[in-house]
Amino acid sequence: MDPPRGSMSSEAATSADNPTTLPRIKFQTAELLAQEIDKTPGDVLYVEEVSPQDFSTIEEYREGRYRKYRFRRFYPEQRLLIVAIQTEIHEQLHWTLVFDILFRICEMGLEHHWLSTGGDTYPQEGDGSVGAGEADASGRPMQPGQRSSRRWPTLAVEVGHSQSLQHLRDDMGWWFKESNHLVKVVLLIKYHPGPLEGITIEQWRERPVGPCGVQLELTCQQVINITKNSATTNRVFPLSYNVTGGALELRFSDLFLRDPGQGERDIVVEAERLQRLAAMVGRSRNRASANT
Repeated sequence: MDPPRGSMSSEAATSADNPTTLPRIKFQTAELLAQEIDKTPGDVLYVEEVSPQDFSTIEEYREGRYRKYRFRRFYPEQRLLIVAIQTEIHEQLHWTLVFDILFRICEMGLEHHWLSTGGDTYPQEGDGSVGAGEADASGRPMQPGQRSSRRWPTLAVEVGHSQSLQHLRDDMGWWFKESNHLVKVVLLIKYHPGPLEGITIEQWRERPVGPCGVQLELTCQQVINITKNSATTNRVFPLSYNVTGGALELRFSDLFLRDPGQGERDIVVEAERLQRLAAMVGRSRNRASANT
């Protein structure tokens, strides 16, 4: 059974209640929250006791200043705000891959048919609550010269450095449910620190189930693991990394909501480009280590 709108799944609530794995504070003021974000060593902060009125205040504070954080999710029923902090590693995890996806779109001559919506704020629909979510990157199709009434993206990307892959999965279904299934693909990208540091990319979609195919269930369509070769200590050389799970493949019809025409095809990001992604993150990791 789905959780009500504006609430976390039971799995997400359980994970979010584990204080040993996530930095957590209780909200006091927007200014103090900004100070806590600046002091947080990782890329995620869980903020408790945030009322809808508090959330509006935090939004206004962020809009009035250039602040490097996103509202990953606000759950009004739990009074919980999940803040994603834009560290260099966090940003590098998605920008290199998003650039490759955009490059493939431009190769097909569709750069004017795709709108990159970045970290836009997407409110819940239909119940008047103020819950909201922001991706690290997102995008949707568009018709040149025409205004679109479509607000939700077809593609959303969320990444984690200090946040675990399980935490990314826990509330990922929010995109599909709250958009009334207008979101078609969610990419989760998780960086794994350690001796064999690496990156996991998961592609999540919905698929029809049941005798009539009218019900939808979340499914992990693809898992890609990028790991550093144990024989090397070089983080910044693409060939230092091994890729399992193949190239990243995004269906054209999921992104553009139509079948591909002549000269159009699915988006494929080859293993060599995924190795380059890991190397770029490795450079950011080296800089972060040098500054500590």
